[in-house]
Amino acid sequence: MSFERTECILHEISPWSFATRKQPEVPTRKRSKIQPDTLVQEALNYLKAGGFRVTKPREVIVRAAIAFTDPFNAEDLLGKARELDRLISLATVYRTLPMLLNSHLIREVELNREHRYYEVNREQSPAAFHIVCTDCNQVFQVQDDCITLRERFLANSMGFKPSKLNVRIEASCLDLHEKRTCPRRPN
Repeated sequence: MSFERTECILHEISPWSFATRKQPEVPTRKRSKIQPDTLVQEALNYLKAGGFRVTKPREVIVRAAIAFTDPFNAEDLLGKARELDRLISLATVYRTLPMLLNSHLIREVELNREHRYYEVNREQSPAAFHIVCTDCNQVFQVQDDCITLRERFLANSMGFKPSKLNVRIEASCLDLHEKRTCPRRPN
């Protein structure tokens, strides 16, 4: 069975052109794959503006978080931070995580695992889309503007303004079930 990629009509329609309540103009800056040093600086500026001290352990934790390309948990973050500074403690990581979430440097993702997982918010979108393979438990990040437009339209039509969207799709690998092999599966 093969699938063809299709385009959604919502991609061509402005999200604010639907017959809904008038939305206030909110200035947003486009954030497209910001460089790691810029992300670090944004997070440290947020801490300063919030009245938090910018300590060396907090800076190390920020740099460690940005080094991840896949979802991570607090223990993963501790391990990466200890590569940079052996004196970082798990308590410091747990105290810093809420600050990183509030700064929008990272976002929490729901992967239906035993720990809370986070990922670096490298783009402006508040949405986090993931497909979790039920065959091998790998997590694949998905970018689809249409889902964001659909959730905005649905929420607006019901009188709400969305602030966060989490989509987690649990799925079986079609290649594995049809061809008995999966090119994405780790060896």
